[in-house]
Amino acid sequence: MKTRSRFSRVAFEAASMTRKTAAGALGAALTLCGVVVSAALAAPTHLLLPQSTAFAILGHSCGGIQERVYATGFDPTSGQPVGDVYIQTRCGGSGRGGGYHTTTYSAWVGVVWDFAGNVVASAKLGSAPTVDPTLSATDAYGDTVYNASGAAYLTVPAPAAPTGVTAVQSGDQFHVSWTPSGADPIAITSSTLTAAPVSSAAAILTASVAGSATSGLIGPLEPQTTYQITVVNATSGGAGPASTPISVMTSAASTVPSAPTGVTALWAGAGATTATLIARWNAAVPGDSPVDEYEVLIIGSDGGGTFTQTVSGASLTASFTVDDIPDWRVVVRAHNAAGWGPWSAGFRLGGL
Repeated sequence: MKTRSRFSRVAFEAASMTRKTAAGALGAALTLCGVVVSAALAAPTHLLLPQSTAFAILGHSCGGIQERVYATGFDPTSGQPVGDVYIQTRCGGSGRGGGYHTTTYSAWVGVVWDFAGNVVASAKLGSAPTVDPTLSATDAYGDTVYNASGAAYLTVPAPAAPTGVTAVQSGDQFHVSWTPSGADPIAITSSTLTAAPVSSAAAILTASVAGSATSGLIGPLEPQTTYQITVVNATSGGAGPASTPISVMTSAASTVPSAPTGVTALWAGAGATTATLIARWNAAVPGDSPVDEYEVLIIGSDGGGTFTQTVSGASLTASFTVDDIPDWRVVVRAHNAAGWGPWSAGFRLGGL
């Protein structure tokens, strides 16, 4: 197993030798929390301490809390960017002739960010640290933090194509797994899965997986269809290339859908002798192929009659114009390539 190395020992020692004192670092003008970087620096991520966090530490915010941010490298355990932030706010001093007293509240804060620039952890420091306003450090994956003009920035390269992609059918979905490549796995912000049917009119499927997860689900799949599956990883630096496609053929449909749940019904548009009965239900679990239709059956008491309606698998509602005097029992079942599933539990709607 390789030991995670965030930046070389030479770079670390050089950075340590060139660090300046905190007093010297505060010589430049302070930058207001939340200032947007210029267009020239739009690509790097601006590392900041949120104003709400700064206020929680200082307990005051008089006209805004100013900050100066200094990246110090990468955490040796988690690999995430770390740094020190000086925050301050001045209160008072606005009377005639400057007669009002001015109070300055300030603190140093140690901060850990993720690779999207979000604060993962922060803690007030007991004393001013030694910082290097010109530090630049790069980890083993090519991620770089650097300081410039009292601000800190993070650049993350786009990842390479994922490797080791596998797909196993689970019901009407593929469970897809992969291994990130060319980027720190924790820097992955999302992954896009694509399943493209081969020599078939079936729809091209896509799914998005958030964060640094290395597996996800994609569906619904058609039975006995070959799909080419690819994965694309993305970081804050952009999306990488797609993985080498793998081909997987789905099995013949053999599992029918489950019974729909949550069946309900209500009356709408009641008239002298008829009204519209509206039935609704929750989607059935599809089995090993998509639900292509639902059958809705209503049975009226005291000779009200029996009526059936079939709707598409994308629909979860049906309506009937029937006598509103009897009670009506409503049941629903789902169909896929393997056949009809069981009927749902019945729902009884009283007559008006």
